Amino acid sequence: MAIQAQIYSGFGFGCPQDLLMMENACGFSNQLFIQKQQQEHQHQHQHQPLIMHKSPFLLPSDDDDHQSMLLSHSIENQRMEIDLFINSQNERLRLALQEQRKQQIALFMKKYESKIQFLIKQKEEEIARAAKKSMELQDFLKRMEVENQTWQRVARENEAMVASLNSTIERLREAAGNAVEDAESCCVEEEKKTETWVEKARKMVCRCCNSRNSCVIMLPCRHLCSCRDCEALLDSCPVCRTVKKASIEALV
Repeated sequence: MAIQAQIYSGFGFGCPQDLLMMENACGFSNQLFIQKQQQEHQHQHQHQPLIMHKSPFLLPSDDDDHQSMLLSHSIENQRMEIDLFINSQNERLRLALQEQRKQQIALFMKKYESKIQFLIKQKEEEIARAAKKSMELQDFLKRMEVENQTWQRVARENEAMVASLNSTIERLREAAGNAVEDAESCCVEEEKKTETWVEKARKMVCRCCNSRNSCVIMLPCRHLCSCRDCEALLDSCPVCRTVKKASIEALV
């Protein structure tokens, strides 16, 4: 029994309950073996006179062979029972190891669950911040697009304004040329045209310095009333006193 306990302790069953169960199982096997031997011994004594009567010349060696066969058969039965018991204990060991592994995994998950939840929450916050930043960038791009469209519209309006001013200047040039031609053909008309030309020339003079020709158009009033040098000093149109927002140099 001590040898069996040492053998089974090598499988990891060190608790007294497991040893007790194994000892009970082994004791039960030994008891069955002893009972079986007693029954066979009684059976042998009961039938021995009959055998001697029928075979008076039977040698004693036959009894030894019979006992040897019974012993071998009993040993084989006991070996099979031990094998069955070992297999059952191996199955119990496998189930115990499986349960232990499940418990270890559950303990591991419980230990790191709070840390995992913290990491998940941290990642969710990072995703929320990234989404908010993306929305802000989209709003900024929309504002930039609207502003770009506004500047394009202003540029088109300025181009149309410049074209209109150039057309006006061209008409003034044509009118001035016609006035010179008319002055050569008629003296009376020459005086009138001269006066008109002088008046227009006077209007073409810079309203700030009254010496240089006007070559800068004030915006938004569109008055051609300043030279290039005086334009930098003016904050408003010298003609209508409108606040200057921009200026364009005319090709006169």
